[in-house]
Amino acid sequence: MPSPALISRRFYLRVRVPKDLLKIAPGRTIHLPVDGVWRAVKAGSAVKLSLETSDATEAKRRFSEAYAALGQAWEAMRSIPAALSHKQMLALAGEIRDAFVSAFDDEPGTVRMWTRVLVENQRATVGGSNPLKIPTPETIPLDMERRFGSFVDIKLAQKVLSISPEQRPVLLQYVAQALDDAAVVNLAKADGDYSNSGATAKYPDFVPVPSRSPITSDPKQEAATAVTFTSVIDEQVRRRSAGKDGLPMRDATVNKFRGAAEGFRIFRGSDDATLVTAREADDWKQAMLREGRLSNNSIKQRLQNLRTVLEWARQHSFGELYSTGNPLDVVKPPAFQTVASDARTYTMDEAKTVLLAARAQTKPETRWLPWLCAYSGARINEVAQLRPENFFQLNDDWFYRLTTTGGKTLKNRTSERVVPVHPELIQEGLLDFLGAYPPHSEARLFIPTSTQAVQRWVREKVGLTRKDLAPSHGWRHLFEDICMIGGVSDAARSYITGRATGKSSEGYGKSQAMLPGLADQMRKVPAIPLKSKRDA
Repeated sequence: MPSPALISRRFYLRVRVPKDLLKIAPGRTIHLPVDGVWRAVKAGSAVKLSLETSDATEAKRRFSEAYAALGQAWEAMRSIPAALSHKQMLALAGEIRDAFVSAFDDEPGTVRMWTRVLVENQRATVGGSNPLKIPTPETIPLDMERRFGSFVDIKLAQKVLSISPEQRPVLLQYVAQALDDAAVVNLAKADGDYSNSGATAKYPDFVPVPSRSPITSDPKQEAATAVTFTSVIDEQVRRRSAGKDGLPMRDATVNKFRGAAEGFRIFRGSDDATLVTAREADDWKQAMLREGRLSNNSIKQRLQNLRTVLEWARQHSFGELYSTGNPLDVVKPPAFQTVASDARTYTMDEAKTVLLAARAQTKPETRWLPWLCAYSGARINEVAQLRPENFFQLNDDWFYRLTTTGGKTLKNRTSERVVPVHPELIQEGLLDFLGAYPPHSEARLFIPTSTQAVQRWVREKVGLTRKDLAPSHGWRHLFEDICMIGGVSDAARSYITGRATGKSSEGYGKSQAMLPGLADQMRKVPAIPLKSKRDA
């Protein structure tokens, strides 16, 4: 075995690249541990890395650790890239999250620090890390790599894995989400709240990838023959995002399809998307019904999502796959009892209770999201993405723009709209809240996990435990009812709430010319009477 090299009174690891790797290793960045800290080094004809010590005994110990990891890196380069499943990638992201939560448990730092981390993470995911450049689809992968790439590299090195270039952006996205989760936990701890220890069942345990044989043939040819649920979904995501004005699929939508496909894969024990039968799908349905964990409606949705994935596979193969039809077409979904709209809606007393409780909150998400939903009928995930730059004034009226720009996502094209700020929100102090941010700030007003945080708050803190109540969506139904009471026109109500009516007029207009009239319509919406006076 080589030994540490003494160069200018410091010891180094200096090892030649094996002959069989001289065509692929030079120029690649390798991560190696030095005294427990992972460091990046770029390979040339040799790998040279400081061991950060001048002590010979310590240098030998550090060299042994780094040299062992280097041998594993060589082995990973020689192997066929692992085809990680959705579950395995989430597990890797979860391990990175757990490391961040554990590292800052005793000394979590400051609220300001973790708020800044969340902001920088968000900027990277939309390609806006450089404030001097306009975010574009081309800047997103660069910013994601700069922000999260080293975490991925270190984790892959620890697991002795290499992955394909096609899977790397997916893993980067999962790691970004996981580090947001960690930042939210650490922010709460920095604020003195240790109620969330950071333990979670959200991320699965990592199941090691079976050892891959050395590359002996063209890996591209091997990959081309594999049509899996994962590859079909990845390809559909790519197609939706392609082109100058492509319409990327929302992360939540992608995860919905991945979840259904993963559940079916686990049931049948195969990720092969080319040999699915109707009987297999029906057996899966029956198994979910017997288990009783999911509602019949949820089971129906999973079957529909799986059917969609197989339909994509048919389209991608130009009808060569399932040429006689989609096998899910003949699988009858389970019947289920629907919940009446009024049962999911807030009662007036419940609405008053939540709004009064929100008034006493200091966290932006629980202070303002219930009020914004109550006086717009917006989906909570729409307003949770708002930034100060989305608000603007026209004459004497204030508005905010719900848009997909800046990496935000909406349900469909009719969801993109301009919403008047209701007078009650102004009286409540919304403009003062916005005034705490610099003009045209790109910072998010609410944390990325706001939707879940508000739902938990309504159930656990406010104490509204009525089973059928939809803590977030219930505002949408209530607002529409209040609009009817106030005499708001159907067209204005549909536009403000982002409802798709199927009319051709949905694609026209929406210019500033209509905004004063829209604000007049919003003023017709009656205020929800509260039991106590607004704080001075």
